[in-house]
Order: sequence, then structure tokens, then C-alpha cells
Amino acid sequence: MTSTSNSVEIGGTLRNRERRKDMPMPQHTESRNQYRIFTRVTTRWKDNDAYGHVNNAVYNAWMDTAVTQFFREYWPGMPDTSIIPVAAETLMTFKRSITHPADVETGLRVEKIGNSSVRCGVGIFVDGETEAADWGHMIHVWVDREANQSVPIPAEVRRGLESL
Repeated sequence: MTSTSNSVEIGGTLRNRERRKDMPMPQHTESRNQYRIFTRVTTRWKDNDAYGHVNNAVYNAWMDTAVTQFFREYWPGMPDTSIIPVAAETLMTFKRSITHPADVETGLRVEKIGNSSVRCGVGIFVDGETEAADWGHMIHVWVDREANQSVPIPAEVRRGLESL
């Protein structure tokens, strides 16, 4: 492998190191004051990938855990209930990487409540920092497990969501 200031040779092919011009950077940054509930997460050695930072899948797991933990507060029997939330959409915007070891916090907010679905925003913060390293959202649809059909959000859960 050889390199110059702007390119690197990988497997006999010269690759440009500069960010592609058609790959947009996030236009804004999420901040801590945009979120209501925070949960601490500790990175693990196995969270790092071959590039030396926490793998993308781990951020999604943190986001899913933050939302699911909130749901379980208001729907305690979950997942052993006849009505469950099913993830219909996830999106994550990566601003900067996090590397193990790090203490991380997930921030949670409710962005939109529908009849049978809810969109929750989650910010990923390195402990004590005001700007999110990464952020995203999950849309969950409440489903009757047996009928496999969407149903209204349970009243107890809706009250919890509305409190945020």
C-alpha cells in the first residue's frame, strides 16, 4: 500500500482520500436540549469494527434499546403481550464516530404520534457533550400479534408518549 497526500493505493488501485463531493454532510447538528429522557450506555471492546470506531449496527442497537426501554415502562408485560410495537422504519445520521472506550448517552424524544404509530427521535451523545455525535429516528407501529394487523397505540403508552 502506497499513499500520497490525497490518495492511497489499495490492492493496486489508487483511491482518492477526499470525501466525495456528491456525499452530503449533515446540514445541522442535534443538541442535548432537544431530547427529554437520557439513558447511559457503555461501549464494549467488541463494539469497535475494523476501522477502529463503533460499528454502525451498534448505534442502531442503542437507538432501539432507548425506544424499547421507554415502551416497556408504559407497557410492562412487553414482549409477552398480544399487542406489540414493531419497528417499521429506522434512520441514522452519522456526524462523527465514537470509539471504545467511551461513556455514551442516548437522548429520546417523541416527534409524532399517530393512531397506531409513533416516531421517536434518538440522539447519541458522548458523556457530557452538548452536541450529538449521531442522531436518528424510529417509527414503530403497534400490531396485534395474532391478527398481524395494526391497532391503536395502547392508552397507557399513549399517555407516556404525550408526556414527552
